[in-house]
Amino acid sequence: MTKSTVLKILNKDNSIIYFSRGCPFYFYRHTLHRFSKLKKMLTPKEVALNIGVSYWTVLRMIKKGELRALRTPGGHYRIPIYALEEQFTHLQHSRAYRERSSVEENIQAFRKYFTQDLAKILEIMQSYQGLLTISDLARILGLQVSSVWYKIKRLRAGGFAFGADIDHYKLGLIKLLVFLDRIISINDIPSAFLRYYAPIVPKGLFLIYYLPLNYDIDDILKLLPKTFLEQYWVIEETYYSRPKYTLYYDFNKRTIVFNWLLMEKRYREKLGKVIFSKPEAPTRIDLIDLLIAKELEKNPFISLRDIQVKIKMHGINLKYSRILRHFKNHLLGRGVIRGIRLRLVPLPSEYNTLFIAKLRGDQKSLHALASTLLEHPSFTATYVAFKKNHVFIMGVVPFSEIVTLSAFMESIKGIDEAEITLLDRNKRKAFTIPYTREFYHGKWILKFK
Repeated sequence: MTKSTVLKILNKDNSIIYFSRGCPFYFYRHTLHRFSKLKKMLTPKEVALNIGVSYWTVLRMIKKGELRALRTPGGHYRIPIYALEEQFTHLQHSRAYRERSSVEENIQAFRKYFTQDLAKILEIMQSYQGLLTISDLARILGLQVSSVWYKIKRLRAGGFAFGADIDHYKLGLIKLLVFLDRIISINDIPSAFLRYYAPIVPKGLFLIYYLPLNYDIDDILKLLPKTFLEQYWVIEETYYSRPKYTLYYDFNKRTIVFNWLLMEKRYREKLGKVIFSKPEAPTRIDLIDLLIAKELEKNPFISLRDIQVKIKMHGINLKYSRILRHFKNHLLGRGVIRGIRLRLVPLPSEYNTLFIAKLRGDQKSLHALASTLLEHPSFTATYVAFKKNHVFIMGVVPFSEIVTLSAFMESIKGIDEAEITLLDRNKRKAFTIPYTREFYHGKWILKFK
């Protein structure tokens, strides 16, 4: 067998199987079938970026037999796409277990290392318009880039997770909040454009969909059981948490505090001054913009070079200059990326009650209250339905604070209705923006499965 026609496949036990064009038919049928599926190979670095581990971790997985790999005639590892798909489910389960086991470690690290300097960095990051880079943050703080990276790593070690704040309305999408009175498996509901899935306690289901602006809402509602559908709401705008730890964190006792009197004072200060603006007209986008936004939504500090590698894994080979042009002119220039938001906030174990509150009232009171609550670390997002004059607020609080929260909302003059729904935090699922299958030739595909 010549060198150019030989491939060596590493089995799980690290034994080597040789293939060549002229080899006799003595392999198992499934082996040949799998070999015929090797249409695409990934380098260890591409695999590392895709599953969120280091390059050296991928090499260890290959050597331990946890990830099947090929070896080229030059001795380099190449991972078939089918092998990555086989291991992906296992990696997700193991990562979820590690995340659950490390929550308490993150909380301890947060309490130990979180300082007023780190709180200040968080506030600067969230007040900046556009995508703040590490260099920008270093210039604002008057620090070295390496020092800022160290502080960001401290925040991440404490349980904070960051993402780009994407204006989905400018992408041509609105959000649909759906409430069902029964729990349905995630496999039995329309999956295209699904953003969020959470069972309601004690019974029911809460869903968030992204929908193209010109999509007929009835086309998705008819795919859900009519007898289960309670209500739905079209959301034009979303605002995310901007916690002020300088107001709601006791740096001496190392605890998050609920100061309802301070919240009432902040509400009065904001009343009539904070009005959420209605969304602007959607801008023109393409698939490249969506693929870039998808990665930034998961990690706003990822380099464009790494984004280039991830896009290549979708079979799209782009020059760096083209990715840079789309990022600057389309995403930043047109205001699609509004800033950096907190995807995850470290909360002690007693913060175990996930909820969504539906509020109805006059616009000034609704917007001032929502802006006030988003300053507290417990409240994560506000969904605004301008046409029906409703606001939905999501958060995670101790169960003992639910009654106080409800009483606080109802005590606000101008709030006519406040209804709190509890959600199952352990069974919730969240997804990034829809792309590839749902977007083609500059238009959203109006198709549900």
